[in-house]
Amino acid sequence: MRVKRVLGFTAASLLVVTGVGALAVGDYVYTSGTEVACAVNADDVNNFPEQFFTAPSGEGPYPGPGWEKWVGYDLSNWWLQDYPYDSVRIPVPDEVELAAWWIDAKNPDSNKTVMVTHGIGTSKQDFNTLLPTAMLVKNGFNVLLVDQRDAGESTCVDGRHSAGQEESSDFAVVADWLIANKGLSAANIGMFGVSGGAIATSLVPAKSNNVSAFAMEGTIFDFNAAATQEVEFQGFPGFLWQFALISARVFHGTNLSETSAQEGIDSAGTRPMLILHGEIDQRLPYQSSVDFYDYAKSVGADIELEGFANADHTEGMLTETDRYANVLAEFFDRSLAN
Repeated sequence: MRVKRVLGFTAASLLVVTGVGALAVGDYVYTSGTEVACAVNADDVNNFPEQFFTAPSGEGPYPGPGWEKWVGYDLSNWWLQDYPYDSVRIPVPDEVELAAWWIDAKNPDSNKTVMVTHGIGTSKQDFNTLLPTAMLVKNGFNVLLVDQRDAGESTCVDGRHSAGQEESSDFAVVADWLIANKGLSAANIGMFGVSGGAIATSLVPAKSNNVSAFAMEGTIFDFNAAATQEVEFQGFPGFLWQFALISARVFHGTNLSETSAQEGIDSAGTRPMLILHGEIDQRLPYQSSVDFYDYAKSVGADIELEGFANADHTEGMLTETDRYANVLAEFFDRSLAN
């Protein structure tokens, strides 16, 4: 009996040690994989609505030599030099303030307004957020271009993103701010998110009725599959994602899967959605948007999917700029009220 008790204690101890070790590894994966700079990236500091540039060599939105053809690409036709903008700070939960630019399209016939936000690890000064912003403004839409928490000039909380969870809750408050401070109604307000910002956008319908249309540059549907792929992209074994998920809750109080894309779709109801996605995207596989679209269609959602052939991550806005601008503007024009 004594031997059995010793063996049982030893086995239990090994399980505890193994479990603690797994959580420790999971915490490392979580903290490393979700880390963001709490600042404007060095290659974006000279980007503003009136003048912005593509990313330099080695700093593009997708890996590999394919980006080199866009280095120094002329975007001057889209610069917003005739549109003044105001810097604002918007209070949201947790004593956080979001930095934003309010850009008035000077359209006397319309109050249509779009909240625009960036991808993970970037800010409102990234070219692939400023470019679609310019597309919207030049087509008569007011834009509120927003830095997420822990990004750009917004409050730095912990230097980590929450896979759209906290970010989408913040944007529900931003929509309320627009109504209170810009004299808008929910019917006037849409949202467009790029990459990680698209993930946050997909969750906003579950958290606010004050946003009436949602456009996304790439998105995900199966969060666990996407997170596993991201962990692998960061150089870790994919199975460690499950430990990272547990560690985020145990050590940081963050539930990275609290609200799902499915809940966002179900909550959208009849509110229109649009996905734009490069078909050879290395960062967010095109299939993830197809899965999102297929589920949305299966529950009767109002959704469109625009694929861009031979375009990598966010590259569709460069390979087919005019088409991208037209699709984005036409979507919000028919989806929002004046």
